[in-house]
Amino acid sequence: MESRDVNVFEMFVAHGAGFWVRRTTWVGTCARVVRVGAMTAPGPYFGNPSVLMDVYTLDGQLTDEAAQLPAAGTYKTWRQIEPPVWAVSANLRQLEDPALDAALARFDKKRHKSDSRQGADKVEKIWLVVTYAQKEEAKKLGARWSPTEKAWWLPASNSAAIDEARKLPFLSG
Repeated sequence: MESRDVNVFEMFVAHGAGFWVRRTTWVGTCARVVRVGAMTAPGPYFGNPSVLMDVYTLDGQLTDEAAQLPAAGTYKTWRQIEPPVWAVSANLRQLEDPALDAALARFDKKRHKSDSRQGADKVEKIWLVVTYAQKEEAKKLGARWSPTEKAWWLPASNSAAIDEARKLPFLSG
């Protein structure tokens, strides 16, 4: 069942929580995806939600619970695998476990810490269309990167920068 050319988010959409993955660099472990945060955008990245996994040795020993699965958006890092033979008789975590909600909230808070520290959630944002090649120009205007939206933005109060962004053109209209 090795999956190719799909990321963990797409695996979740296809199978729901409870599927098994293996990182391409792992030798002696596998993981069960137990929770995925809110998907706030279209695929294939779905707004880059947090993903939680329980990690096991290949013989079924739990090594890490509700761990954050890194790089979930890349298809080169993770492969979906068949459930290990021992999983049928193992005492696996219930997918409805409320502890997963708390763990997900902790990871989400941690991931968004830089935005909230700067009060970015309270600032009205003007979203920009900036290519990777243009990002240095956007930074010079004072644009900031939103890791959750995967887009550049300017504070609505910075009218001079917004005018300049229209000229470049990072804004239409």
